[in-house]
Amino acid sequence: MSKSKRRKIDKKAAEQTAELQAPEGGLQGKRTAIIITAVFILLIAIIVLINHYFSEDQKYYRINVVTVDDVSIRMDEFIRRCHATGSDPMSMLTNLTQEIIIRKEAEQLELEVSPQAIDEKLMEMAQGMSGNITQIEFREWYRQWINESGLKDEEYREITAASILASYFREAISAITPTTAEHVHLQVILLDTEEEAIKIKERLDAGESFADLASELSTDAISRQEGGDYGWIPAGVAFDGRFDEILFDLDVGIISEPVPLYNTSITDPNSPALVNFYLFMVSEKAEAREIDERYLNTIYSQAFMDWINGKMRDYDVGFHGINNGFDSTTYSWVNWQLQKLVQ
Repeated sequence: MSKSKRRKIDKKAAEQTAELQAPEGGLQGKRTAIIITAVFILLIAIIVLINHYFSEDQKYYRINVVTVDDVSIRMDEFIRRCHATGSDPMSMLTNLTQEIIIRKEAEQLELEVSPQAIDEKLMEMAQGMSGNITQIEFREWYRQWINESGLKDEEYREITAASILASYFREAISAITPTTAEHVHLQVILLDTEEEAIKIKERLDAGESFADLASELSTDAISRQEGGDYGWIPAGVAFDGRFDEILFDLDVGIISEPVPLYNTSITDPNSPALVNFYLFMVSEKAEAREIDERYLNTIYSQAFMDWINGKMRDYDVGFHGINNGFDSTTYSWVNWQLQKLVQ
């Protein structure tokens, strides 16, 4: 073989060797670049997560808002519950405390709610909202309900179980609640201002008919139609029991002084409708009278709440927040988080 031919063969072999080596080196370089990039991205992600974890909002989300003995409710669950139900945070504090106490009382009595009972309760709720539905329709309803509420499945089932237990205790307490109580036969005139109430009281004290003035001037529809007659009222029922001390201490036939009624549904303190004024008169009294059926649910609800409030004293209940307890700062921060959820 000639030298020139041998040189051509050697050159071709060298070129082939270079071609084989070049991709391997390039691939190795690409792998290195990818690994470096991935590590860099991972480090950034870790830094972001650390900053997120230790941010003020996330720190507050980990606060135990409600504690009842050894049971705690964290802020994140608390906000989900407020958002799902549309409840005011202060009301939710009470509701969650009551739920925990009910579960603890049930544990002491070894009461358990079966998964089947929870399913049946959920189906009952679905049918109440949507009419008779199939199991497939129920599952779709429940899926949408969970998604819209923002609650976890286990949280919602736990809420449902607590509701079932609350119904059990309420029925048990209602069964032993007396259905007789002290009553007054109440006459009522409702007026817009204290000045009006004072003038009408003067006319009543001068001998004008309570029924006639109620029919003519009362702004309350019931008392105007009935000539001021509210009928027999058991203790603790009229006006949520707010005026029991006045009504049951009032002598028969005596007109009360103007009694302010604060309309809690109006939040504007400058509103002229914030306060109305009642004039009361008791025409009869009875120390023990059978409670009318229309008032029994109210009586039973009050008995149940009295039981719950009594049980609260048996537990170490605490409300916690950003500073010292569930203060105004915490209340404002929670409302801010709720506003962000609906935006």
